[in-house]
Amino acid sequence: MRLIRTTRRRSQSGNVILEFGLAFPLLITFMSGMFQFGYAFFVYNQLQSAIRAGARYAALADFDGGSAGGTFTNNVRNVVVYGTPAGGSIPVLTGLTTANVNVAWAADAMGIPQTVTVNITNFTFSVVWTSYQLTNKPRATFIYLGQYLT
Repeated sequence: MRLIRTTRRRSQSGNVILEFGLAFPLLITFMSGMFQFGYAFFVYNQLQSAIRAGARYAALADFDGGSAGGTFTNNVRNVVVYGTPAGGSIPVLTGLTTANVNVAWAADAMGIPQTVTVNITNFTFSVVWTSYQLTNKPRATFIYLGQYLT
């Protein structure tokens, strides 16, 4: 009786290695896919937070109409990329530059902004086996509540 149990255990011990060998590539593929999706979601969330911060800043900042919004646009881009209107050296997200930030406003007949829209253009980020390019997303539009400087 004991001999039969021992023989059965020995014959099944190789099955575990074989099953693991067959399941391992599927597990690795599944786990790396989850990592890719999670990291892409994380990057998009970071970008969305930065865009909303820039749009909130733009909604309340003084608009310098005399220079076609040059200082205003640069300050908004700096808030999105560096977190401060003065700029900085370390972006909130690796690879993000001020060239990737688009600032637009809808003005009335007198040139006073009514809404401000901030979005990302041509931003590419890489995840394990692929890369994603974001254009016009994420995007935030806020009503302009700041002062118009002439």
